[in-house]
Amino acid sequence: MNDQYRITEPPPQQGGVGHFTIMTVALWIGVVAGFVLNTGLQAVGLHFAAIPFGAIALGCGIALIVRAVKTRNRR
Repeated sequence: MNDQYRITEPPPQQGGVGHFTIMTVALWIGVVAGFVLNTGLQAVGLHFAAIPFGAIALGCGIALIVRAVKTRNRR
């Protein structure tokens, strides 16, 4: 007979990619893509078109630094 109130070990967690890993990869892609597009557009001479990509790279870089500082104590 099954006892539904019995305290047992929790079921094993399934392996997989978590939200933290997906977000970290997305932020790194944002940094690299923003940097490459910003540099490329400035080299061509389209300085005003490069500004949004530089802002994306800067924002993603800041987000990565904030995440690293906040999770430093948890790991």
